[in-house]
Order: sequence, then structure tokens, then C-alpha cells
Amino acid sequence: ATQYTLKLIKSDGSIAGAGEKVTLNINGVYYERTTNESGIAKMNINLNPGDYIITAEYAGCKVSNKIKVLPTIKAQDLTKKYGVSSPFTATLLDGTGKPLANEKISFNINGVFYTRTTDADGIAKLNINLQAGKYIITSSYNGLNIANTVTVQN
Repeated sequence: ATQYTLKLIKSDGSIAGAGEKVTLNINGVYYERTTNESGIAKMNINLNPGDYIITAEYAGCKVSNKIKVLPTIKAQDLTKKYGVSSPFTATLLDGTGKPLANEKISFNINGVFYTRTTDADGIAKLNINLQAGKYIITSSYNGLNIANTVTVQN
């Protein structure tokens, strides 16, 4: 999981030691975390993709930061035989690794764009019907892009 990490600095400018309690508010939910010996407190972020504000409070002082939870798009290179049906697949996950269903992924291969919708497992498939050769395929979702290689063999 993605973590939000903070370093607690006391009002005198010194770094807090272990055992200090910090209250965090994100998305209207309050959490309490305890600092380690280096004055660091951590919180796992398990939220859907989007923009959030997280507020840390200690000894009456509040500090807010913006955080952005991004979806994750994953794919593997594909090697296939010409004329054999082997789709290229991309998997779309939220910031916690859960599949994102019914979302549109854009594929660009050989200069042609295709859009496919993810299934219940977050997987979008694109059938590859190209001549033998090596191609770069780009998978895109909400500004997040990854590139893979598709190799078509004779």
C-alpha cells in the first residue's frame, strides 16, 4: 500500500522522539499514529483514485497537504505467432491494488488508437492482427501511460 509519511518537528524546532501521538484527518476520517525514534509517523493510504487533503494535528498545530491517489495500469510484453489470436492485455488497478472495472483504456499501436473497457477483473484486451515485426504499444488511462513491446513472429 502507498504510505503517507510525516516527520514531527516540535515548536522549539527539535525533532520529536518516539511515542508522540499525531492525529491525521483524511476524507473526514480521523486516525491516530505514533512517531518512531526518528520522529516519523506513517499511515497507509487505501483510497480510490482522486485528490484528497490530509491534515496532521499535533499540540494544537495543524498542517494540511494535498495528496493524489493514482490508478495503476500494468501490462506485460506480448510475443505471438502471426495469424494466431493472442490479445494484448492491460490491467487497471486502484491505489490499493483492487481491479477497476468498466473503465476505458486507450491503446496506441502502430499509430492507431483503440479504446477498450476493463472487465470485472480490471482487464482490457486488444486483439493484435499485425504483420510480423516488433511494435511498441502504449496503454493510457487518465494521463497515466505505459509502453510495452508486441512481437509478431512468422
